[in-house]
Amino acid sequence: MTEEVKRKRAKKVEPTGPEIICDEKTYLIGKEFKFEWLNGLAEQYGFDKLEYVHKFRAFRCYRDGRHVDWADINDLSLINGGRRLVEIRLKHQTVSPRRAVIQYPWR
Repeated sequence: MTEEVKRKRAKKVEPTGPEIICDEKTYLIGKEFKFEWLNGLAEQYGFDKLEYVHKFRAFRCYRDGRHVDWADINDLSLINGGRRLVEIRLKHQTVSPRRAVIQYPWR
């Protein structure tokens, strides 16, 4: 007697959040940075990838594979009701307000 093996189709898994590329997680956690802030930001503005650049203490925000804006860790803390986390000595080049995706109250 042979048993028939029923094959089931694999269910398509929807991504739960953006792809976060960060080599400095212990540093950020030590500075009281909360990674949940990135999920809210990505959901609000439709980012699919966030890449942390430690030199600038900021995340490069990507939408459809293109870099569209920057979000530094101090800005993320401020828009989530926190305080400034670090002094950023080397600043990334800011995106012009007309092209900027993230709408900060102070921009």
